[in-house]
Amino acid sequence: MSAPAPRSPGGVARLLETAAGLMIVEATHEGIARLQQVDAADLHAADLHLAELDPAEPDDAGRGVGVDDVAAGAKAHLVRLAEQLEDYLAGTAREFDVPLDWAAAGVHDEFSREVYREIQHIPYGETSTYGQISMDAGRPRNARRVGRLCSLVPVPFVIPVHRVIRADGGMGNCPEYRLRLLHHERRNLEAARIGSPAAPFA
Repeated sequence: MSAPAPRSPGGVARLLETAAGLMIVEATHEGIARLQQVDAADLHAADLHLAELDPAEPDDAGRGVGVDDVAAGAKAHLVRLAEQLEDYLAGTAREFDVPLDWAAAGVHDEFSREVYREIQHIPYGETSTYGQISMDAGRPRNARRVGRLCSLVPVPFVIPVHRVIRADGGMGNCPEYRLRLLHHERRNLEAARIGSPAAPFA
């Protein structure tokens, strides 16, 4: 895992404890700007402390992200993402519909945004290739750039880059948890097919 990235201007970061590990989530009034897996060592190395990030605390519904000082719009996005992430990792939800703040996420050019939008259209448990995404985004000779965008994705899970693979079926040097996410989805597709209970992320 990499050290936490610098906070976007105007963004508010909070720490989430999830079945997939610790994550920093950042939102603005426009939407989610960042979702990044970290560990305690990363936080310490970046001189960020859990207390400063206000670890997630349950809201009235039992879920939430400690957002008492966040503007109403950002608060809604943070809580919504926390709920959807929890349900996704529990195997009971397949999609995320939280808005993204492309500018705060550092995604400024239209091709990059279109690549990420195309990736969001890949169905749960299925895959596409870097080359196919490049074609779908309107630039068929930019597969390598698609691969780089996948490695730099600012909001994984919501932008499911774990569903993008090489033409030979490999996943390259992607983080190990992305392969686990794909297995998680396929396991739950099979569970739904045979009428078994949803399987949590493991």
